[in-house]
Amino acid sequence: MDMEYYRNFIAIVEAGSLSAASKRVHVAQPALSNQLKLLQKKFGAQLVNIRRGVHNIELTNAGCILYNKAKYLCSLEDDTQREISDCVNGYTGTLRVSLSPSMSIAFIQTYLSQFSKEYPQINYELYEVSILEQTNQMLTGKTEIGVANAPLTQESRFDTIYTKQERLVAVMHKDNPWLPVDDKALLLAHMEDMPICLSRGCSTLFLNVCSDSMIFPQVLSINSTKLATVAWAKENAGIAVVPASPGEIFDNNLVCKIIRDDRLFLNKTLSIVKGRPLSNVAQLFLNYFSQHS
Repeated sequence: MDMEYYRNFIAIVEAGSLSAASKRVHVAQPALSNQLKLLQKKFGAQLVNIRRGVHNIELTNAGCILYNKAKYLCSLEDDTQREISDCVNGYTGTLRVSLSPSMSIAFIQTYLSQFSKEYPQINYELYEVSILEQTNQMLTGKTEIGVANAPLTQESRFDTIYTKQERLVAVMHKDNPWLPVDDKALLLAHMEDMPICLSRGCSTLFLNVCSDSMIFPQVLSINSTKLATVAWAKENAGIAVVPASPGEIFDNNLVCKIIRDDRLFLNKTLSIVKGRPLSNVAQLFLNYFSQHS
């Protein structure tokens, strides 16, 4: 079966109709319809139901199976093309990584910035997404490496090659009116009644620990990204609680304090899909990562 049939089937599903897919892939609608019929004949199953309306394509159970497998086969072909190009041209290509939003800044500072200096021909696609979307991106081949602060869904399908605890810290403006900035650490009790801004990835952990300790902070905001959470502290509007790596760099006007509580840790992991070969670029980065972690 021509790989273009699989790619065009993916386009039909994602566009929602034959007419929209035709415009997307620049193939005439009758030709796409014939390809769909051939696919259904080959697999001996109805793959889609066509209904009235703009988005009139509805996948059957068999169609769902083919859609997911086609995504994988197409990503495998793309990976093969990239790897052959890497082999011919040396270490060039694209490193594709899915990250929990709270971890992207530290990941760039700690690893990618130096790695990019050593291998200047490599470029990057970084996706700051939820754990569920990380899982989907890696399994479909959109990315090869996942850097997460919570367990991936379908955990048995991944190899976790690195795990490290990351402490929650309090980040505040040096001129903040709530807490002194001289000490390097503070107690959880010191944060009661303070305007707290939380990164969504750590909000449940932090609030549960506060509740268990009968401490009631004033939650000013819960934000999807670490960057947005720290922005509140940068504007001196609240105290940001976010995960941080040792030595992580924040704004010059900000002070970072360890919260002294052994419960306030997240597990940071780096994972790959189990049994799936990596591109040369991804393997090169993993070798670099293992030497610098």
